[in-house]
Amino acid sequence: MNEIYLDNATTTQLDPWVAEEMRPWLLEKYAAPTGHFGHQASLEAKEKLEQARAAIAESINAQPEEIIFTSGGTEANNLAIQGYLKSLKKPVHVVTTAIEHESVLNTLRALQKDGVELTEVGVDQDGFIKLEKFNAALRPETVLCSVQLVNQEVGTIQPLAQIGRICAKKGIPLHTDAVHGWGMVGLDVKKMNLALTSLTAHKIHGPKGIGALYKRKDVKLSPIMYGGYNEFELRPGTENLPGATGMAKVIEMMKPEHIEHIDKLRRMMWDAIGSQIPWVHLNGSVDRGAPHILNVTFDYIEGESILLRLDMQGIAVATGSACFSKALEASYVLLAMGRPHEQAHGSMRFSFSRFNTTEEIAKTLNALKEIVSDLRKLSPLTPRKEA
Repeated sequence: MNEIYLDNATTTQLDPWVAEEMRPWLLEKYAAPTGHFGHQASLEAKEKLEQARAAIAESINAQPEEIIFTSGGTEANNLAIQGYLKSLKKPVHVVTTAIEHESVLNTLRALQKDGVELTEVGVDQDGFIKLEKFNAALRPETVLCSVQLVNQEVGTIQPLAQIGRICAKKGIPLHTDAVHGWGMVGLDVKKMNLALTSLTAHKIHGPKGIGALYKRKDVKLSPIMYGGYNEFELRPGTENLPGATGMAKVIEMMKPEHIEHIDKLRRMMWDAIGSQIPWVHLNGSVDRGAPHILNVTFDYIEGESILLRLDMQGIAVATGSACFSKALEASYVLLAMGRPHEQAHGSMRFSFSRFNTTEEIAKTLNALKEIVSDLRKLSPLTPRKEA
């Protein structure tokens, strides 16, 4: 494992206290919450599941019966979008943004084959949705809008309260992928007029394999998988009680001082990069961005080269390009923000958690300065006078 882990927007360390909360429900109290015979062990498990449901609902100002447990954010996004559109059984139009997570964009693009019309609204240079274009994209036949809370690459926090008001005035349900925002930024489903909201645990030190979908009471969904009658007959399969327990515990443990610490690290990182390394660009906004995500482009060099060199020194980060994929594509998020291909290929995402320290940031910065300088000396793109 890397000595310094700065890829927390991909996944996070499981909090030891969360693991302890889950432990009894893995090893000792392992009955299914919906056992067929209603024995005491099953009833106790059911009670614990409902306690977890209530805690998660409270964290977003919802009711317990509006929370459906899933295997994670991707399934929650699919259930929200496919389940809602499937329930309508008519030609529909959906509006989203060009920078949504792939589990939203690829789901909607796949549904286009079944006749769903899709409009992807553009964003500005900092990744914020263009509200006038969003409003103009809404049509009488628009049945759903899907706009993320926080962008997974650049950390942009979308103005969901404003977007929610626009949708509410036109009677259009709004879904948000809040996977990268839950626990990190404010999320109130009532104040934001949200109809559907996707959550997951593993981005904030909870377990992998558990997520939830908030479904407002008046919203109708059709199941997208079939089996038993669990989770209000919308999500079959034995419930992941240890996961749900961990998910509830981790949101309980998120405190304002944790967010302040994370934001301090992000600002420390950007202040040093911006002042000590030439030819860099911030992707997103420091003041209007999520506290845990920093995306920076280093001109004249490839992002994956920086990643590999940092990894050799025990530092884990992420590159904004998909250069390790077969497609060798630049970040679609950065391209949608108007960045040229060469800049989109040279971007790095640093993402922080409450377990990171200022000492780790200092060590990463020292390594980064040396690596960037060395790579630019090797790059034929670097202006020779300044290399």
